[in-house]
Amino acid sequence: MFEFTELLFWLEKNPQWIALGIIGASFIESFALIGIIVPGVVLLAVIAGLASASLTVYEVVALAYLASLISDIASYFIGFALRNSISKVWPFIKYPEFLTNGRIFFKRYGVIGLFFGKFIGPVRPLLPITAGSMSMNRKHFFLIEIVSCFLWSLMYTLPGYYAGKSVNIESGNPFESIWVIAGIIVLLILIRYFSKKFKTQ
Repeated sequence: MFEFTELLFWLEKNPQWIALGIIGASFIESFALIGIIVPGVVLLAVIAGLASASLTVYEVVALAYLASLISDIASYFIGFALRNSISKVWPFIKYPEFLTNGRIFFKRYGVIGLFFGKFIGPVRPLLPITAGSMSMNRKHFFLIEIVSCFLWSLMYTLPGYYAGKSVNIESGNPFESIWVIAGIIVLLILIRYFSKKFKTQ
């Protein structure tokens, strides 16, 4: 079984590959069903911390954002291409509840569900492919993804990045990270609220 600790140790010794690590973790976390199996969020946060020694915060956020956006768009088009036979394709043929749960969530919450679902672990990898299989309007899908992927990249990279940065005595203005993290905390509270609301309805 692949050990993530080995990858992290390797990246620490080979910082020239950290950018690729951020791209890979962000893409895997968001892509179709892989995000359920691979703990990409945890991996991304740790790699973001390592990246604080060699990359700017803007580079880290941009890499995570673009990788996540491309992953969701790819998942959407896969779902759209297989919309008439997706239930007969692995893993849905073996785990039909994945597709069923994704469609129930999507039908119940629609556009708002697609946005907030980006921040809910169990349904995050399911929604883009489900949206595609249900032929969601592309313009609406892209608009939601452009915003939600950006907020997602901020939420899952900045805490790790600034935690890594704080280890360095010569880090930048500490008040900058305080305000950023405060904003993330507010966002987390809102997401937690909506997550509970979705589960209770």
